[in-house]
Amino acid sequence: MQYKLKVVFVDNQELELEQTEKHYISDDLEVLEVTTKDEVLIIPMKQIKYVSCDSKIFKN
Repeated sequence: MQYKLKVVFVDNQELELEQTEKHYISDDLEVLEVTTKDEVLIIPMKQIKYVSCDSKIFKN
């Protein structure tokens, strides 16, 4: 399943990913790892203000 993910950084820049396959925060809470159809992004948590995703993925 693919879904839309939006990452807003502390400097208010936004990153919108349309084809996200999964995302999670590392066990040590240092990085957010996002896997899309084409790439894997690793973003330091210190740079992130908030993350939001398409709520349809949570339907029962």
